[in-house]
Amino acid sequence: MYKILLNYFFILLLLGDGVSYSQSFRIVGQVVNATTQPVEFMDVYLTTSTASNMPHTYTDSLGNFTLQAVRGSYTLTLAEFGKEKYSQVITLTQDLNLGQLTVDEGVMLDSITITAKKKLIERKVDRLVFHVENSVVSQGGNVLDVLNIAPNISVRNNQIIIIGKSELSVMINNKMLKLSGDDLLGYLKNIKSEDISTIEVITNPPANYEAEGNSGIININLKRETQKDWYVDLGAFFKQSKYSQVGQTLIVAYTKKAISFYGSINHNDGLYFNRTEDTTIYYSDKMYRSLSEMKYDYRANNAINLGLDYELNKKTTIGIQYLVTDNTIKGEEKNDTYIENEEKYLLQTLSTTNIEKRNGSLNFYSTYKIDSIGSKAMLNVDYFNYSSNNSRSFITKQYDDFIHYVSGNDYQAENGSKQDIKNYATQLDIEQKLNGVDISYGAKFSHTQNNSQSRFQALNSEMLALKDGTNDGTNDDFTYAESIAAVYISGSKKIGKHLEITAGLRVERTNTKGNSTTLSQTNNNLYTKLFPTVYFMYKLNEFHAFSLNYGRRINRPSYSILNPFVRYINQTTTSEGNPFLQPYQTDNYELNYNYKNNWNTTVYLSTSNNIFNQVNYITNDNINSITKYENFYNQFTWGITENYRFNPFHFMESVLAATIYNKQIKSSLPQTLQSYQSWSAFFQLGNEIFLTKNKNWVIVMNYWAQLSEYESIYKRKALSSFDVGFKAVFLNQSLVLSMYGADLLRTAKMDNVSNFNGIVNHAKNYEDRQFIRIAVNYTLGKSSFRSNENKPSNEEEKNRSN
Repeated sequence: MYKILLNYFFILLLLGDGVSYSQSFRIVGQVVNATTQPVEFMDVYLTTSTASNMPHTYTDSLGNFTLQAVRGSYTLTLAEFGKEKYSQVITLTQDLNLGQLTVDEGVMLDSITITAKKKLIERKVDRLVFHVENSVVSQGGNVLDVLNIAPNISVRNNQIIIIGKSELSVMINNKMLKLSGDDLLGYLKNIKSEDISTIEVITNPPANYEAEGNSGIININLKRETQKDWYVDLGAFFKQSKYSQVGQTLIVAYTKKAISFYGSINHNDGLYFNRTEDTTIYYSDKMYRSLSEMKYDYRANNAINLGLDYELNKKTTIGIQYLVTDNTIKGEEKNDTYIENEEKYLLQTLSTTNIEKRNGSLNFYSTYKIDSIGSKAMLNVDYFNYSSNNSRSFITKQYDDFIHYVSGNDYQAENGSKQDIKNYATQLDIEQKLNGVDISYGAKFSHTQNNSQSRFQALNSEMLALKDGTNDGTNDDFTYAESIAAVYISGSKKIGKHLEITAGLRVERTNTKGNSTTLSQTNNNLYTKLFPTVYFMYKLNEFHAFSLNYGRRINRPSYSILNPFVRYINQTTTSEGNPFLQPYQTDNYELNYNYKNNWNTTVYLSTSNNIFNQVNYITNDNINSITKYENFYNQFTWGITENYRFNPFHFMESVLAATIYNKQIKSSLPQTLQSYQSWSAFFQLGNEIFLTKNKNWVIVMNYWAQLSEYESIYKRKALSSFDVGFKAVFLNQSLVLSMYGADLLRTAKMDNVSNFNGIVNHAKNYEDRQFIRIAVNYTLGKSSFRSNENKPSNEEEKNRSN
């Protein structure tokens, strides 16, 4: 395999040798004030008397900056709002570390200045970065609230998607979550918006990232304190949808000398997730209509996030981060199924669900600075545990003519399941410089063990008769083990003043083993896959930049849908997993044009084969339906995306996003249409209106609309949402009051139509996304402003491929 890697980078290294006469060198440094506190968002640029369009950048949250330039003499300048604060003449003959550059106390930005200057949405080469802490939803909400207004993201029908693409993966601090569906949404609901620094929307991830996720990644970066001294943040919120919820938050951070600590405790309770469903199936000789309403009472909903950094010496930093969530949930559901043919009767099902969930993740990391020009080694050791214990009891009664109860025809049963998922992962990343090429390489090993127990118990004779008079075979133990070993290498090279090339290759070897007592069989799978990535960026000048990239991804089935156990919703409706599901790959291509970092145009296309998704098996012979996952279709998608940030007035900042795309689908299931295609579009307009000169009072208005499209075999009708928020800051940024209203027009309703065996299935649902939330946060402490983005040990390496 090493020969493949060497060949892959041979051309790149030759390019480095071939243009050595214009080899570029790196300039690094840190800007601090008189008390050695980092200065963020300081302009850093080079000038000469003979050249224009010189390198330019800003300092990050730690005051660090990096510039690259060819051999020669320059003047390095630091400026704030166009006013020069520092200058130094430098001569470049090799990589240069300037160390700490001290500026006057007066340039230390206060929190008001930071809010006015820092971007809300930042476009990078391969991703959009949403700075949550600058948004009105940064208080009193959770991750799902933030994702609902993040650029090019939609949360609907228990799925988080990038607009115009299919399902994707979610990462926390660059660590992949091995959850999906309700489990994923439940986990994310416990992460509060106060804990989020940025959300990265990565449509074509580089080789440094895991290859999981068929068309993209959402990476959620949690905060870690990086400022001196301490602060304490107290928060509370009240949220009213159909039902009400309340929550409280305590955040504590302390930094002194070599130690930095960050911790948060969140608690909330109330009634959540009121969901209504309306499904109609048009059989040839009858009509079937199912109406459901469900709600979940979060009796105890707690989350703890702890982080500790320690600087052993000037070269070595170690740290640990721990995140745990606990839920105790009671759900209630009422389902009325009306069946109309020669006779009319109603099946009414009442069910109660009890759920206990616990998530825990532990991350140990270490960073070692190899030299003074930015080379480093990073080690991550991770542990993740997810456990759940669910029980659901139901009773179904029959009513003739929809109103007359039929005695002796009740069906009563109980479902139960336990699941325990453990994941262990170790990753080593190294970045170095070789012949003018920035090289990063590393290896990772991950092992996941999933143990699931499922049971079904008929509680009366009618249900026993439906089960052929026995409860035998209704319990199942399913175990699933997955090991992934991966190595990668990535290189980046600047050629002259305008062109930069980044290329990478990731190799993953996967070994899986699943065993079911129900099927009395074991399924093994062993495969090795290559995942190349290539990025070209041509910067014509400071106003115009072009980029072209390609990447390959893989999507593996979640553990729960591999379990073959049959689950009864009622006596006519069941769902089951499929242990024979296969992963599928996606190839993504993107061409991007950026103008002044404000206007971004992307043309993209992606192709996937043998995709798995959920299918509802129905026939005209009876009313029984079986829901199951299958690998059954190929998909080709191409489209164009526009993102434009502008200021229509001096007191207003707006972001306009639009995506128009075409999707072509070919199905291998004979019961469905064999091929179909559709044009669709997504539009989003976000506005921030500043009511005061210092921007302490802000109104946010956001509107998005998704036009009709095909998703798998389902035709989804158009939906939209209009959201409004308000945030006011008092007491020198210590007190923040916010109000946020989502889906005020109640138009974010799912409406799907499918055709299976010639039978039309029309399903509508609404997840009670309409709500109003009021939140208050009070911060006290010595820090001049809040912590910024969490810096996992490998984040800089990831971002360097931009």
